[in-house]
Amino acid sequence: MSDLIRSLRLFVRLNEEGSFSALGRRQNLSHTTIARAIADLESYFGVRLFQRTTRRQALTADGERLLEHAVAILDQVGMAETDLAGAVAARGLVRLGVTTALGLHYAQRLADLRAQHPELTVEMFFADWRDAADDGGLDLWLAVGPEGTAGAELLGLLPRMLVASPGYLEARGAPGNVADLAAHECITYGYAARPEPWPVDGEELRVSGFLRASSSEAVLRATRGGLGIAMLPRIQVEEDLARGLLVEVLPGCTIPPIEVLVAHGFRGMRMPMRARVVMDFLVVGFPG
Repeated sequence: MSDLIRSLRLFVRLNEEGSFSALGRRQNLSHTTIARAIADLESYFGVRLFQRTTRRQALTADGERLLEHAVAILDQVGMAETDLAGAVAARGLVRLGVTTALGLHYAQRLADLRAQHPELTVEMFFADWRDAADDGGLDLWLAVGPEGTAGAELLGLLPRMLVASPGYLEARGAPGNVADLAAHECITYGYAARPEPWPVDGEELRVSGFLRASSSEAVLRATRGGLGIAMLPRIQVEEDLARGLLVEVLPGCTIPPIEVLVAHGFRGMRMPMRARVVMDFLVVGFPG
């Protein structure tokens, strides 16, 4: 990739991110690297691209004109890359941010992706809750909930269910209705000061228990160990249910599924083939 094309891409992304620091975190680049790319563009075209103050930066009139040209140029470059690649397999590294349950689900199916694209390399970054995009420089990442990353698209819905170990239910008894959950040990996960309520049968239940963890896998293992009742994605507990290690609690209750979104870091340009095949892998391999 030429230095000019690289600088144009950084210019477009800098305008989208709004600051050098935000772009640096997203792309894992130093402030110096980004500043040099913008300076090179300003020198090449002989114009000033940004009006900077202590509080904000904004495109100059020349910057706005270049932005329009840059987006068109990068789109054409992307089209050329796609056209010339033809049937050649995707190559290079794709950095993918996933939640624990879905990441493990996809990890079991990576052999199929490798068989189709042996020159592709995938790095998976696991993060529960809503922070899967916190690691800068991701190509693709999953977000949870309708308030996920701007520009993200719905990937699918993950059903959830309440589960507990047979040992816990034998010792404490199974809840007969939703109201009985208040008297039980409920294992939750999240990062907020207060755990999010459990949405069951149209109610927002404030539950509590001995453990709250930032990992759904930790919640699963604690539940399997008999610590209490947990609300987890069905794909994460299906195997334990089949083996009798867990039992569904209140099977007749209604729990809304988790909305899973997928976002990418190629706004303003055509997605490269390496990322496109992984995006297709996520779509095709989504549970159900």
